[in-house]
Amino acid sequence: MGFDVATFHSILSLGFGSTWLSTPIPRTDTSILGGSRLGARSLDLAGALGLVLHYVNSTMQESSLQQIFAIIPSTASQYITFALDILLKTLQLMPDASIEWLHTIPDEFKQCSDLITARHPRLKGAFASIDGLNLPVQTSNDEDIENATFNGWLSEHFVSSVLVFCPFGEFSVYCFRFY
Repeated sequence: MGFDVATFHSILSLGFGSTWLSTPIPRTDTSILGGSRLGARSLDLAGALGLVLHYVNSTMQESSLQQIFAIIPSTASQYITFALDILLKTLQLMPDASIEWLHTIPDEFKQCSDLITARHPRLKGAFASIDGLNLPVQTSNDEDIENATFNGWLSEHFVSSVLVFCPFGEFSVYCFRFY
């Protein structure tokens, strides 16, 4: 799902879980002012977070998610839409989930943005370009490292890097471990 167990539980405890439990799922045939019906939901809060994380982090079709989570198509569609909104609001409140670039150097941000806009007029507000790189690595005997480097989509072991290029010709490399 793209997160380790600790991060999964952190997302649950920092807002996703309480919002899932306290907010009625919007439906066209019921009042949005009604109370949440927890006993009538097909998924508990961990199941809902698992569903939405699988949805955003995999290439599988929604029909596969319906089978995995044992829910019907209309329920899957409603839960995914509802849980995506909750996930976004939760991540916006989590300091560890934020990405901050050049916020302390507004002049440098403006210079970068002006350079990109001069070359690509439709890209207003852009300040860098980004690309990815998967570097193959050997399979480790350590189970944690082996799990962290395995890419299920490519069926191989990689360390994934994100390359960020500044218009001044500088670049930064950010490495990510996927669990």
